[in-house]
Formats: sequence, structure tokens, C-alpha cells
Amino acid sequence: MEDFQIGQDLLYSPKDDVEFTIVRESIRRKLKIICDEVVVEPTKGLRKLPRVQHLCAQLFGRLRREDDEFDILASLHPSPAVCGLPTEEARQLIEEQEMFDRGMYAGPVGWFGGMESEFAVGIRSALVAQKDFNTLIYSGAGIVKGTNPSSEWEELDLKTSQFTKILQQHEPQVCSRELKNASITIIND
Repeated sequence: MEDFQIGQDLLYSPKDDVEFTIVRESIRRKLKIICDEVVVEPTKGLRKLPRVQHLCAQLFGRLRREDDEFDILASLHPSPAVCGLPTEEARQLIEEQEMFDRGMYAGPVGWFGGMESEFAVGIRSALVAQKDFNTLIYSGAGIVKGTNPSSEWEELDLKTSQFTKILQQHEPQVCSRELKNASITIIND
């Protein structure tokens, strides 16, 4: 029952609807530049995963011209979900304010094959150094009108907690020592 209520809260939250609509429409506009027609199905749905639920929509389009797949990817990224709008101004602000390079965080993750491809944005991610097991955990929260800062912090805590639990289970000696000294970087996207 709790899972159902969480899903309903997400589907009908005005704040989450604004955040989702901004991202979906931004990507749809970007696709219209390179595709003849863009179809959005469903306009808003709920995707349930073992530990999280997301608002989702699939966008389909047939390419208008023969662009290189890397050019297409470049035109679609970064997602406004991780940098904000207007994109260029947001990217500049991020570069000025953040004290580190985001590296792989929020980049495209996916595949090309034959005449198809599928990509997602690597928002919740962890980078583990093989040598010393130092770990950078990346996550973010959407800040829009109506955002409750306490709720966003709780959301970030929930998102990063899955990584810390896994790290503690698989390398308890290293993780318990490293987590005390590690700084977990939380990125507001």
C-alpha cells in the first residue's frame, strides 16, 4: 500500500509535474530539430523499480537527416534535468559555482546497434577507484518553484543511501574507514 501511495503522490505532485514537464518538453523540442515527427507515449507515466519510482515518458522520432550518432547525442545532452534551463546560462553557473568537474555524472548511458539506439541519463551514479576504493557518489534533486528544501534533502539522502549500503555490504572494512573520511558530493541538478 505504501508503494501505491508513493506512486500516486509522485503522479499528482504539482512540483514533480513541473519538473517532469520541463524536461520532457525540452527533449521533445530538441528531437523536433533532428526528426520529422516526434511522438510522446505516454505523456506521463510511472515507472516502478525495486527501490525508487520515476515519472517517465518515451519519445520516438525518425531522423530527418543523416547525422552521425554522436552529433545526435551531443544535440540531446546535457538534459535539463541535470543542468537546468536556460541550458547555456545554467551550464555557465554550474562551472562557476561547483568546485569539481562532474566527470561522468549526468552523461548519456546507452547503446547503438543496427538502426536503433537507446540512451538514458546517468544521474544516480558512483565512481569507485580500483586502487583504494575511494568512491564518489553523484545524485541530484530538481529545484523548481514550489520546491521544499527539506524534501529535496530527504530525496538526496534516499538516493545516495543505496550506494552507501552496497559499499558497506561488499567491503565493510574499507568502507567503514573510507566513509568516515570521504566527502559525498551532492549535486543539485
